[in-house]
Amino acid sequence: MGLALDEPDEKDKVVTINEVSVAIDPDIEPYTEDLTLDFSHEANGLVLLGNESNCC
Repeated sequence: MGLALDEPDEKDKVVTINEVSVAIDPDIEPYTEDLTLDFSHEANGLVLLGNESNCC
């Protein structure tokens, strides 16, 4: 699973989370439930946290 900062594809589901529009590929949508987007100093960037039991 990855994260990209670009325009959504036609098939993406677009939702607004904390006033930010987020496009989610419908193929991975079930894996995104209960995830949190956070900044990691160790990774020096954005990371997805949580829902480890549903990981790909």
